[in-house]
Amino acid sequence: MIDKSKGGRIFFLGILLLVFLAILKLYSPFLMNLLIAFLLFLSTQEIYFLINKRLNNRFFSSSIMILLLLLLCFVPLLYVVINLANMASSIDFANLQKFATHINVSITSVVMEALEYLPNKISNEIVNLLHKINEIDIGSVVNKALAIFTEASKSGIFFINDMFFIMVFLFFFYYYGASFGRYILELIPLNSTQTREIYNEVSAVIGVVFYSSIVSMVLQGFLFGIFVYFYGYNAFLFGVFYGFASLVPVVGGTLVWLPVALYELYLGNLSNAIIVSLYSIVVIATLADNGLKPIIIAFINRVLIKAELKINEMLIFFAIIAGLTSFGFWGIVLGPAITALFIALLRIYKSFDRDLL
Repeated sequence: MIDKSKGGRIFFLGILLLVFLAILKLYSPFLMNLLIAFLLFLSTQEIYFLINKRLNNRFFSSSIMILLLLLLCFVPLLYVVINLANMASSIDFANLQKFATHINVSITSVVMEALEYLPNKISNEIVNLLHKINEIDIGSVVNKALAIFTEASKSGIFFINDMFFIMVFLFFFYYYGASFGRYILELIPLNSTQTREIYNEVSAVIGVVFYSSIVSMVLQGFLFGIFVYFYGYNAFLFGVFYGFASLVPVVGGTLVWLPVALYELYLGNLSNAIIVSLYSIVVIATLADNGLKPIIIAFINRVLIKAELKINEMLIFFAIIAGLTSFGFWGIVLGPAITALFIALLRIYKSFDRDLL
């Protein structure tokens, strides 16, 4: 039994804090994976409950959910990585270097002709800029591109490793979710209504983000894949690649459409390169992504989640952008989760303040 005196309580809390810090240190390599697995559980729990209601078997229901997520995310991503590796191994970097040099000379020639019609001050600035560009060693740029590709391959290995642990943790969240939830409720020093309110709000926001991200990813991938199909490209490969690339912070689909446009330029198809670039920037990036994303979020909330969110759809949209900027790929779920949790806690704090008054 714990000594209930003041000294005994302080001693116990001190030991508890030290052990808690030791636990954090011990499991620090897996904390992010655990957090992502928990957030994925929050966003997909309704599907799990629906499957488990029919099967009435937690093991099979959990296994089916893991399999579905693997088929949805991991297998297409693995397909893209393998195909990109094969494409990279077949690139003739000597010809690529010659092409880059040729483009540089052509652009310089066109710009120099246009300088005759510009004021001297502007012309001098442009000439200085061209000199700096011409000083760039194309060979070193190609080598750096190869180094980036190698680094990306290593990152892909780490991503696969993270995905493995996330799926393992996610399985246990599905399997032990109910009992784990009851145990956490007993530990949190809030009444059950307040805890349930926080849980419902965060899980609803994460669900909206998860499903809207999938819809947006599929939509953008479909729009790009079906478009490049008419230019002779593998529609499925480039569609899946563009869909996943759209989740990458800042650059997004540029990782896909820019190499395609440059390849068309390499083949001498200037008009194709311009059309691919404009279509990707205007139709996909501007209209389908930024324009439709808030609408998709609102639709998912009202039709699929059917929960009364107390957070505006535009705030969720900006939380996704902030999460991607701050945390990278997994910021898609971390940003909205942190925002939803903060707002829910503020609402509870407000009720505390009223109780005190």
